[in-house]
Amino acid sequence: MRLQALLGIDIPVIQASMVWLNSAELAAAVSNAGGLGVLGPNAGRKVANGDIAKTAEDFRQEIIKTRALTDKPFAVNYLLPIEGVEISFKYAEPLLEVILQENINIVITSGKDITKGEKYIRRLKDAGVIVIHREISPTVENSILAEKMGIDAIIITGHEAGGHLSEHRISTLALLPQVTDAVKIPVIAAGGIYNQKTAKAATAMGAAGVYVGTRFITTFESPASLNTKQAIVNVLSEDLVEINTPAGDVRVIVTESIRAGRGSSEIGIIKTGMLDGDHQHGVITVSESAGGIEKISSAKDVVCELSYAFN
Repeated sequence: MRLQALLGIDIPVIQASMVWLNSAELAAAVSNAGGLGVLGPNAGRKVANGDIAKTAEDFRQEIIKTRALTDKPFAVNYLLPIEGVEISFKYAEPLLEVILQENINIVITSGKDITKGEKYIRRLKDAGVIVIHREISPTVENSILAEKMGIDAIIITGHEAGGHLSEHRISTLALLPQVTDAVKIPVIAAGGIYNQKTAKAATAMGAAGVYVGTRFITTFESPASLNTKQAIVNVLSEDLVEINTPAGDVRVIVTESIRAGRGSSEIGIIKTGMLDGDHQHGVITVSESAGGIEKISSAKDVVCELSYAFN
């Protein structure tokens, strides 16, 4: 119950903050069901926008919209700036200001090196924010470091995940128990978790909760296109491959665009495939567990099913 008490939720199920695939409607539905909904990059947006000020204001409006849809706790995802990626530093301050001005209580930080984002994390902690950290390439060492930095909980993502794959290629099964043995703060499992059985396996390895992405893409409330949801329902796990994109390595369904060799350098292919439903020019990113998803469900039903792992 530690994670539930920390976050003020009934069920330790957290909806992953997938770029383009999150919205006030989805986050509120998860929170209203007893889990923790999350607003992430480009929440609620349908088109790309290079205007930093407008991006920050759109983020604020999605937070306001979420509060109108739920009185339950929800979180936002804050991407820590990445060394060598200048644009990430330009967005960092305006988005952090929105988080602080809107008095967000729970923030999920994510990045490639927690030490590079220490000053941003410190500002969140100084404001009394509960900080959950998700390292893109988690290890026992950087998990211990996160605990020493005062992080309240960590998300450990195994290689079974769909997007932003770890450079270490370690599975959830192998890494999770090592981390839960090494730290005292709550550890949240991610990567390949989609039903009661996989969530139960995570709890057996010491996880205090689960962080779920692909299964929530196939919910009625998800902003993903209907044909994308149906493609995920229809896919077999052996029909997946890993590719490199400007956003990092991802796991995708073999579609027309993959057969055509797209993915290595084209900007926007995730939005094109997932949100717009154009599978000739875009990609569908999913976890290895996608083959086990049999139908489109409500967010409430997904949270309810996963909840049985914690009884």
